[in-house]
Amino acid sequence: MGRLDINTSGLLLFTTDGDLAHQLMHPSGGLQREYRCRIHGEASREHIDRLRKGITLSGYLCRFERVRVRDGRGTNRWYDVVVREGRYREVRRMWSAIGCTVNRLIRIRYGGLNLPLDLKPGHHRPLHADELSALLRDDSVEESSPRSVRANSRRQAKSTHRKQSAENNRA
Repeated sequence: MGRLDINTSGLLLFTTDGDLAHQLMHPSGGLQREYRCRIHGEASREHIDRLRKGITLSGYLCRFERVRVRDGRGTNRWYDVVVREGRYREVRRMWSAIGCTVNRLIRIRYGGLNLPLDLKPGHHRPLHADELSALLRDDSVEESSPRSVRANSRRQAKSTHRKQSAENNRA
């Protein structure tokens, strides 16, 4: 879920459950995606503020929900950034809009699921039950989603609970 282009590495999720994939990938779900970026160029405080407030790309307002400076020297610096939608090359295009080039991009988090530090590139492992639960109840949606999205997810949860209760009563 959530494709990565050929120049990006990091966390990928695989599933055969189409409904789950849709729920986790669709922008209305509001799941956060976090990336570690190595940037070439000067990113001033004003530039970073502009990325947080939003930049229009291809007719859509795109913004970083959070930008955290990591480390680096000279004109190569590392940042962790959080986006909600992950449109086509959105992270790269946003940095480019302020005159910077992304020369490394790694997805380190998808919703409530972090890239395991001990998982080597090209390797995989199944999700543990607690990781799947964390992904499905993702608290990052509650933090900054519009009230209507939060209300819908609560309604859906109540509806699902009611259906399960009704099925259990019939059994």
